[in-house]
Amino acid sequence: MTELEGKVAVVTGATSMRGLGKAVAERLVKRGATVVVTGLESEMAGAGDVVAALQDQGGVISAVAADVTNPEQIDAAIAEIKSRHGGIDILINNAGVGFGSPVFAENDAKAWDLNYAVNVKGAMAMCRAVLPVMETRGGGAIVNVASLAGLGAMAGMPYPYTATKFALIGVTKQLALECAANGVRVNVVAPGAIATDMLAQAYEAIAEAEGVTVEEAADLENATIPLGRPAEPDEVAEAIAWLASPAAAYVTGVALPVAGGMAAGL
Repeated sequence: MTELEGKVAVVTGATSMRGLGKAVAERLVKRGATVVVTGLESEMAGAGDVVAALQDQGGVISAVAADVTNPEQIDAAIAEIKSRHGGIDILINNAGVGFGSPVFAENDAKAWDLNYAVNVKGAMAMCRAVLPVMETRGGGAIVNVASLAGLGAMAGMPYPYTATKFALIGVTKQLALECAANGVRVNVVAPGAIATDMLAQAYEAIAEAEGVTVEEAADLENATIPLGRPAEPDEVAEAIAWLASPAAAYVTGVALPVAGGMAAGL
C-alpha cells in the first residue's frame, strides 16, 4: 500500500521495539510515508533500534530527540524535520506515562503534574508546533493516543492517568472542531490492554494488589476482555494508521476504542 507516499509523519514516544510507537511507525512506513520517530535524548539508542529495524524493511525513517515537556526541544525537532523533509503531514501523539496510584489519597502533586505534563500538555505542545506546518501544506491528520481509561473509570488505574486521558480526549474533540476548516483532522484512539512492557508492569501491580501471581493477574485482566486477550501492538497501530490515512478523510473528532470489546467502565 502506498496511500501515504509523499507524506511526512512524526510519531512520538517510539523508542521501544515492543512498544506501540514502533508498531505505528512500521504501519506508516508500509503505507509509503516518510516517518520520523521521537523520544527522550536518553532513549535515542532505542529509537535507533526502531529506525534500523524499519530501514531493513525498505522504509524511509529517522529519529529526532524531543522531550514533549520541553517546548524548546519540540521547536528544534520540528525545525529539523522541516529542514530534512520540507514539512509534516501526520502527527501521532503516542508519548505517555502512567505514574500514580489507584488510591486517591496516595497520589501526590508530583504524580499529578508528571502525568499532566506528558499526557496532556506534551501532546498539545506537539500539536501547537505542528499545526502551522500542516496548514501551509493544505491540511493533515493528527491522532492522539489516549486509553479506554479516558472513556470510563476502571478499577486499578492510577488516578492521574485516568484524569489526563479523559482530558486528552476532550482537547482532541475541541481541536478537531477548530481545525476542520483548515483541513486538519484530529482523532484519538482509546486502547484497552496492549501486549507491551507497560502491560507487563500493570500485571505486576495487579498481582501485588490482589496477592496473586503475575500469571493469575493476567488471567484476571483477560477475563474482562470479550476477545479474551490483550491487543498486539500491530492491531492498535492498524487503527491509528487508518485514522491518519486518506481512507478516513471524512472522520474527525472521533474517540475510537480499540479494546477487544472491553467495557470502558463507570
